[in-house]
Amino acid sequence: MDSLNIVVKKLRESRGITQIQLADRAGVGSGTIGEIESGKRRCTIKTLDKIAKALELTKEEKIKLDNAFMGREIKKDYITEQLKDPIKMMVIPVYSSVAAGMGYIPDAEPIDFITIPETSGECVGIKVQGDSMEPTFYTNDIVVLKKDVEVGLGEIGVFLNKASGESLVKRLKKKNGIFVLESDNHIFRDIEIKSDEICCCGKVINVVKKDLKKRVNPLQDLLDDIPADKLALAEKLLKTLIPDEDKK
Repeated sequence: MDSLNIVVKKLRESRGITQIQLADRAGVGSGTIGEIESGKRRCTIKTLDKIAKALELTKEEKIKLDNAFMGREIKKDYITEQLKDPIKMMVIPVYSSVAAGMGYIPDAEPIDFITIPETSGECVGIKVQGDSMEPTFYTNDIVVLKKDVEVGLGEIGVFLNKASGESLVKRLKKKNGIFVLESDNHIFRDIEIKSDEICCCGKVINVVKKDLKKRVNPLQDLLDDIPADKLALAEKLLKTLIPDEDKK
């Protein structure tokens, strides 16, 4: 799958315009497109929308751009099928923890409801807390759990520590003959699966990203809101904050 920077570059070149021309049409800084295409800058949702409008993308191209931004793998006929027939949707409840979502907390009420593409089987949303699965999942992301589905090695599942009631969104691994729950953030230690202390509640089949803007430099959001005719002034002001030795 092409990364976002490659997709943006291909779409721009298909229009026969330069990086500066696209930046001007999108109303972003003159160097923004170049930095996105080189991978030096993370693109915000707001900037992505500006680029899409400036390029006047077709529905198919917009789908490619959105999927590259979300880092989703696009299957061979995914776009064709998506354009052919509207995707059927379903509403699922979102819970604050696995214990609540699996009924281990009596009378637990959903904290929200979300709409996802229709799938077979029973699904619930679980709100992610903590940073143990970064950069795959972040706090306040909602993982879609398909209940009672076996989790294969290397796949992400939702587990419950029955003794403590702790919810665990982890990757299942086998190391030195022992099954463990591994965090994608490797500063966290593996959790060894012992007897029946930890039960698997199901497999993570999707994720609804939340608070995307908090994952980038908040200054970038401010820059995105600066009118095109004021960008030159903003650039000059920012340069005054850079120490002389860093300008060389």
